[in-house]
Amino acid sequence: MWLVLPEQLDGILQEDRALVTIYLVFANVLWPIFVPTAVWLIESSVVHRKRIMIPLVAGAATSLFYGAALIMQPVSAEISGSHIDYHLPHSYDLAAFALYAIATCLAPLLSSHKLVRLFGLALIISMIFAYALYTVWFASVWCFFAALLSVVVFFYFVRRDVPGTIAETVRQ
Repeated sequence: MWLVLPEQLDGILQEDRALVTIYLVFANVLWPIFVPTAVWLIESSVVHRKRIMIPLVAGAATSLFYGAALIMQPVSAEISGSHIDYHLPHSYDLAAFALYAIATCLAPLLSSHKLVRLFGLALIISMIFAYALYTVWFASVWCFFAALLSVVVFFYFVRRDVPGTIAETVRQ
């Protein structure tokens, strides 16, 4: 995004809407359904799987809401204050964000796997930190932290002793 968002000329933002849309689809449509689904799939405990259904439903609702918003509303992004400020106009900001947080943060916290719960806790801490310090650019900054936290996901798979996993491949 940094490379394709051109300079603002005379207050008119020229942007590449395709990349903005791709980012927003990934961040707002795929991520809220992907996280709880991934946590549900690695869960072996039936009790924990049932609990994770709540964030899974929240993620599905969030994905549908943001998907509809992307179809019906124009999107944009601009470089502002050394950050990218994404605009996806829609109503119900607080409700949409609450469902998003339930899907992406609560699902890992409900896992029986310690490292997955650590990931969920780190997501919440990074969310609070990003919002407290970068409220205007919250989405961009929190996504940056989430990308850094993907290291925790990598270590989850490296530590597993299940044949055919990344851990076995890395050890060989």
